[in-house]
Amino acid sequence: MALVGGEVVAVLALGEPSTELLVCEFEGQAVALSGLCAERVGFWPASESGVSVDGVSVPALDLSDALRQFQSDRPSAQEDAP
Repeated sequence: MALVGGEVVAVLALGEPSTELLVCEFEGQAVALSGLCAERVGFWPASESGVSVDGVSVPALDLSDALRQFQSDRPSAQEDAP
C-alpha cells in the first residue's frame, strides 16, 4: 500500500522493486505499479494492440492478472479479526 495525494492505494508489483511508482486508474480505482522503469511520459496514439510510440507498436499492459494476484494475496477481513 502507498499514500498518494492523501489517498491509500494498492501497489501491484510487476517486477523487481524500484524507487519509482506509476500511479494510474484501473477498473475505477487508483493503483500504483512498482517494478517498472519510466523512460518517457506522455500521450501516444492508440493502435489495435496498444499504442504507437515513434512509429513502434507498444503492446497494452494487461493488469488484470496482477490485480487478481494482489487480491488473492490479501488476507480477508475475517482473517484480520482477533
